[in-house]
Amino acid sequence: MPRPLHDLITAFAAFGDSGEGGVARLAASSADRAARDRLAQEIRQRGLSLTVDPIGNMFGAAVLAPASREVVLVGSHLDSQPTGGRYDGAYGVLAGLLAVEAIAARSLAEPGAARRNLALANWTNEEGARFQPSLTGSAVYAGSLPLEAARALRDADGVSLGEALAAIGYRGEGELPFDPVRYVELHVEQGPVLEQASADIGIVAAAWAARKLSLVFEGAPSHTGPTPMARRRDALRAAARAIDALYAEAEAAAVGAHVSAARLTVFPNSPNVVASRVQAWFELRHEEAAVAMALGARFLTQAVAAARELGVEVTIAADECRDTVALDMPGAALAHAVAGDLGLRALTMKTVAGHDALALQKRLPASLIFVPSRGGLSHNPNEFTDEPALDKGLSVLTETLWRMVTAPA
Repeated sequence: MPRPLHDLITAFAAFGDSGEGGVARLAASSADRAARDRLAQEIRQRGLSLTVDPIGNMFGAAVLAPASREVVLVGSHLDSQPTGGRYDGAYGVLAGLLAVEAIAARSLAEPGAARRNLALANWTNEEGARFQPSLTGSAVYAGSLPLEAARALRDADGVSLGEALAAIGYRGEGELPFDPVRYVELHVEQGPVLEQASADIGIVAAAWAARKLSLVFEGAPSHTGPTPMARRRDALRAAARAIDALYAEAEAAAVGAHVSAARLTVFPNSPNVVASRVQAWFELRHEEAAVAMALGARFLTQAVAAARELGVEVTIAADECRDTVALDMPGAALAHAVAGDLGLRALTMKTVAGHDALALQKRLPASLIFVPSRGGLSHNPNEFTDEPALDKGLSVLTETLWRMVTAPA
């Protein structure tokens, strides 16, 4: 029996195969290039027109209504975290590809039914693992991040995103020749809500707020042996105090916030030298923006005070505040109706994680559809969603898109 979606997922998991069942496919890497090349091949084989824009976003367009400039977009991302699973992002791109193919065939069978066109999108650097901030390509497309600022982002080795895209052949010059009117994204949930509720489909109505801070702790280098403890200005110790303060503040507040300190860079990073400079990345997420911002403010005050007790100064390298985002209500209602018509149990929910749909909502109505993740596991090679669940998501996506491209103006 044909299994086109699952065969595609397996094929794309080979690009950046981590050897543990997952993928390490950072944005604009050689593995990303291989995945993009295969996607370009799949797009062309289906008779779709390929466009690559200046930030590397890839589009595969199906002209369903030649007289219309309107287009509905569907997609997600192919880049991953260093410890990524094979479904995160790639599922939405590959399911979107098959949905576009199916709708193009249905449009040929029902001439005149489609009132607008349809295009697949693969957004650049959604994850933000190599280049920060995340949601880069979709933010540029939405107009909230300037192109040149995005291309100037640099990785840990000093390579800019623009340079990296050029190196892999995906710093394009094209522009999708349509006016986008809607966006739909299908994604694995990455959390336990759907599985715990025994639901088939998640219809995302809104997203949690997030405050993302990057702090630099500046001390002084000294020998870890003879330097008296009282004379040390230990930046790593100051960062450790800040990390502890973050979790203590979240626990004391007891408001259900999700916090993390998940990345450090240490200089000179020698076992015999007291760290003189440490940069740390912190996140605070809550379903209410005011709570996330207030928690961040209290944490920042504590982190600065704790560092100064050690003779270490703190500067803010980045302070990104993402407000709560309400997604398109008519789109959510449509997807919910489609799920019901297909006999599937749908649950209206919020997303804690960021997705390209949140960036695109700033430009056009965006919808986000989830399928369950076993154990809620994500950003982990053992991430898993079974084939029936993936197929249900594809069915909901395809019918939702069909109704969007055929709906009256």
